[in-house]
Amino acid sequence: MMNFKRYLYLILVIFSYHSFGQQIDTSLLSQLSPEQIEKVKDSLGTNALYPEAEDSSVSNESLVEKVPSEDMNKIDGKKFGYDFFSKMPTSLTAVGDLPLSNDYKISLRDQLRVILSGSKDAIFDLSVRLDGTILFPEIGSISIVGLTFKEVKEKLSQKISESYIGVNIDVALKDLSAKKITIVGAVNTPGTYLVNPFSTITSALAYSGGVSEIGSLRDIKLIRSSGDIYSFDLYELLIMGNRENDLNIQAGDTILITAADQFVEIQGAVNRPGIYELFRNETIEDAITFSLGFTQTANKSKISVSILDIESASIIKKTTDNLESNLENVLDISVFNYVSQEKSSIQVLGAVKEPGFYSLNDFKSLSDLINGLEFIDVYPWLAVLEQFDDKNLIKSSLLFSLKDKKTYQDIKLLPNSKVHFANIDSINFTVNNNSQYLINQFSLTLDHAQGDFVLPVIGRFSVLDLVNLVGLNMDNVENEVTYISPSQSLIIKESYETLELEAQRYNYLKFRSPINDLIKVNISGAIEFPGEYVLRSDSSLKDIYDLVGSFKEEAYLSGIILTRDTVRDLQIQSIERSKMMLEKTILATMQDTDTNQNLDLLMLSSSIDQIDQRYLGRISGDFRPGSYETENTLLMDGDEIIVPKTPSTINIFGEVLNPISVQFRDDVSVREAISIAGGTQKFADQGRIYVIRANGEVVRLGRNIFINNIDLEPGDTIIVPRKVISSSPFLKALAPITQILSDVAFSAAAIESLSNN
Repeated sequence: MMNFKRYLYLILVIFSYHSFGQQIDTSLLSQLSPEQIEKVKDSLGTNALYPEAEDSSVSNESLVEKVPSEDMNKIDGKKFGYDFFSKMPTSLTAVGDLPLSNDYKISLRDQLRVILSGSKDAIFDLSVRLDGTILFPEIGSISIVGLTFKEVKEKLSQKISESYIGVNIDVALKDLSAKKITIVGAVNTPGTYLVNPFSTITSALAYSGGVSEIGSLRDIKLIRSSGDIYSFDLYELLIMGNRENDLNIQAGDTILITAADQFVEIQGAVNRPGIYELFRNETIEDAITFSLGFTQTANKSKISVSILDIESASIIKKTTDNLESNLENVLDISVFNYVSQEKSSIQVLGAVKEPGFYSLNDFKSLSDLINGLEFIDVYPWLAVLEQFDDKNLIKSSLLFSLKDKKTYQDIKLLPNSKVHFANIDSINFTVNNNSQYLINQFSLTLDHAQGDFVLPVIGRFSVLDLVNLVGLNMDNVENEVTYISPSQSLIIKESYETLELEAQRYNYLKFRSPINDLIKVNISGAIEFPGEYVLRSDSSLKDIYDLVGSFKEEAYLSGIILTRDTVRDLQIQSIERSKMMLEKTILATMQDTDTNQNLDLLMLSSSIDQIDQRYLGRISGDFRPGSYETENTLLMDGDEIIVPKTPSTINIFGEVLNPISVQFRDDVSVREAISIAGGTQKFADQGRIYVIRANGEVVRLGRNIFINNIDLEPGDTIIVPRKVISSSPFLKALAPITQILSDVAFSAAAIESLSNN
């Protein structure tokens, strides 16, 4: 096995190549195992490892071409099975008319209905108490938690027969409690959940948002509180319809999703192409079974297999008819159709009255074909002709416009040509990659106050026609439009009503409108007239204070909060990037590091999802009326100002025994406040304790809170962060990320507490 430090070095080098937009040196990949390559692909995307070769422009390409090994490793399909959980219900309420099996285990808070008949008639509704017993009148406490429903009935029958003569008993479950379970590993939202009492492994996973696409569907582990471990292969249910091993959940269970070992893409003449998780001892026949078998036209004697050759760091393509071949290091499987070539047809697709095949004998040229077609809602400014010259082995794509006859005159049609017309409402083409590349080049951008509109255009066109097509509102737009063609170094300014142009690559139309010089700002809290105010774009905090009337007597001016959308968006993006890197890195190294440390970091990652994004985006500062910041802070559209009420408490969050808010006293110190909260916990990082002031400023106490004390003020929040301890150098490198995520979470919590005061 590769030395861990060596593996860490290679991963960091690959990440640095990707971060700076450089092409990754594929020789680095030869030093990684297939499992490690798969994990890097899931983290960065396959295209980051194996970028596509750039297509040629006007599209003549040879049939006999060298395909780089990087391209063979692309996986563009959809991984099978991961969307199974998205449509599953996550209600906690048990469905009353479902049959209850005798092996159902009784849990806390379940409720039994006991009916006595014979010499004594009575009905009792008995709930399972927190000590695991029910209190039976005249008999006493009976322990039943953990017993099966059958065992409970037998036990109660015995108790009744010992206590009464001639009394029959009937026992039913009146109400079932939700089960508390833990779901960890490669799921979208790991954590502890209350689930429906009838939940199985698959339905329970829906509570966590399902399995992430790096997790295994084939080896889902159910860990009972007793320590027993069961494995469930979801493919047995999804493909074979067998849910025998989809066990019912019990209280205290843990579901663990580990990283998938190998994915194989199967494409071509199978009924359900896609990407499937396969074990290394499985065969091509298993992959074909998962994809629902061959299609009627499949050529079973020539199946193409792409195999990663570790020694040469290359991808080898082989053909085989042996379905028993194993899938060791296999990346993809291609099943080809039997193909028969029709020499006298032209295929017409898209917005025509009669799409289909047309005889080459009837239409020798493209203009003949166009004259013979009846169009329905056709987009006329661009269409595509795809042809293949089998004599010279040249594949070509031609763009033409129904609005400009010069673009399609004198074009001879070849056997098996395809002609694509788009619908005017959708403007989509089902063309090959080379044709799509050309369409993208000849996309004209209309920059208008309503937004950017991108239209594929070739040949001669009128700007007014495109304005009418899109339905642009020209009421408040200058009549003069600017046309820019970077490829021709051309800039033209003219009335859009008369301007006609010849389409160029990457051309651009700019419609100018007067700038909206107004912004909207919301202010709330302890002021006389809260609400949304419309101001000039150069307005400051002082300007809005002048509009809102007086501040209320209880207003806490030292704690005025200013939040901004752009700051919030940057924080959210930073959180998501850090969280994604944290989770993927932990999963990628799960087998090389301590499990408890990984789970600890996964719990931190999960807790970040609980941050209320409304309390992000704060700009800290002294925003009291008359302050320097108030006079010089310019407002932006969408800003929100909150004037809190004067607080009477201070908050203690983080690694303390009892995070609470305590009544403020002038003489209270940080050490005393932490003591009131029960003192620090085992993993508290006492060297990083800090205080978030009501105005958003942060004061750090240093390493000794007993010496470096500060005067606390109402509304302050004391943060005792958690220390990330790890013997792994890799997890030590992650410590700054976890600290940043924790600090953001605590900051948002402090703002929320002050806002809701």
